[in-house]
Amino acid sequence: MKVVILAAGKGTRLLPLTEHTPKPLLKIGGIATIDRTLRSLPKSIDEIIIIVSHLKAKIISHSGNISNGRPITYIEQTGINGTFGALLCAREKFTPKERFLVLNGDDIYNKEELEEHLLHLRAFGIQHAKMPGYDSIHIDDNSHVTGFHPLTEKEKKDGALVSIGSYVIDTHIFDSPGIIIQNGEYGLPHTILAQRETFPITAITTKKWMPINSFEDLEKAKNNTYFSHLANMPDDNNLFPEDSFIASSPNETLPPKSENAEKSI
Repeated sequence: MKVVILAAGKGTRLLPLTEHTPKPLLKIGGIATIDRTLRSLPKSIDEIIIIVSHLKAKIISHSGNISNGRPITYIEQTGINGTFGALLCAREKFTPKERFLVLNGDDIYNKEELEEHLLHLRAFGIQHAKMPGYDSIHIDDNSHVTGFHPLTEKEKKDGALVSIGSYVIDTHIFDSPGIIIQNGEYGLPHTILAQRETFPITAITTKKWMPINSFEDLEKAKNNTYFSHLANMPDDNNLFPEDSFIASSPNETLPPKSENAEKSI
């Protein structure tokens, strides 16, 4: 089974860190996030496709042509924008009706939770979290995804079920023209949802997904005891690559988030 890892984004919410370092190469506990993604892959994954664009040469140089015996193919995102646009770039790599896994290259996943995704024809990872700017994911009594909705005031305060950017789909997704979400971008989760009547989507509720979208997320990851590497981690020096911004003292504040943040699901 193949996996498509989306690693083409510019990471504008993490500027200036991502000016010279692609977001998938930012480190958590001394390990690049894309390496954590690769280590979390289920055993049945035997081929890796990574979609690249921003600072692509650095990602290719870092990850190489093989990971744990699995060959890696790199495809540059061209044409339409957005996560569905990124996936479209890989459509020629699949045979008709082939199922595959899709992941973000800059979030952190748990292998056992991803294994559960593969048990379903179509799967959609969700987790209860406080995620400003995300949409709330609604599911029915059969754990099928039924829709996305703006966060209510209560959900903004208490959290909601949100997408974690992990999907099991098949090549029927390429039959869709795609759903435009904003700024001319085509959203993969919206496109998956648009096919729900023909291809029901099973929601997989996770607990160990960790987004890396902001400086707050980086700090949370640094202090999260789930990662054994973080237990004895030095102050800031292992959090970011050497060519990224590193706070020179514990009292130095991190730069603010960019105002050009893209809305997520």
